[in-house]
Amino acid sequence: MKSESEILDKIRKLLRLADRSRGATENEAKVALTKAQELMTRHNIDSALLRMERGESGGGSFKVDKGNLDLPKTLNPADLMILSLLQAHFNVKTILMSGGRGTAVDIIGAPGDIDFAIYAFNYLRQTFFRCWNEFKRTHPNPDKASYYRGLRDGLNAELKAAKERTEQSYAADQRQAYGLVVVDQEAAITRYVADHYGKLRNRNQRRRNLHSGSYAAGETKGRTIQINRPLPS
Repeated sequence: MKSESEILDKIRKLLRLADRSRGATENEAKVALTKAQELMTRHNIDSALLRMERGESGGGSFKVDKGNLDLPKTLNPADLMILSLLQAHFNVKTILMSGGRGTAVDIIGAPGDIDFAIYAFNYLRQTFFRCWNEFKRTHPNPDKASYYRGLRDGLNAELKAAKERTEQSYAADQRQAYGLVVVDQEAAITRYVADHYGKLRNRNQRRRNLHSGSYAAGETKGRTIQINRPLPS
């Protein structure tokens, strides 16, 4: 099994492939994040199974740490959409901190998951902005919040499918064992949050009507992320 540092290095390389400012094509940008997420899922499963083979409990050997993102004081509609994707798919808890000149976001999870989540956030933020700028230039009266929500939902579906494909590549008993480890890891994160933050207040997002055309375009764009190529060696 490759070391965690080797896995994270490969993930960073995949994310750099998605950087269009470095000359990546649209297709390369589409596949890179999902490839990286699939690799991280496989790494998490392999690590969890190895710990169980050694007789280590998921919660007892699961190290919880804290990372940080610094965002503007007034959040872009894309920011909350992307943070919800991190919590849904990257094994972390995100906590918005009040006060200060900007908005600090604490990211709670395993060190490797935190590292990956921060890279994924920065990549997705750049991608959301680029997709929106391309869309608004060619469509009359577009709605930014609706487009970002659609983009989030489309990406969410693709990332969920990628994770399920990865998990299904393991035997049933391995998936069951990994499921128990995930429960332990989530409990460890919950304990860390309770110990360091106390009772958290949920951030209520303002309910608003969706602009159906902008939402549908965003969801369609989000679903263009496909997994068509093997991981680079």
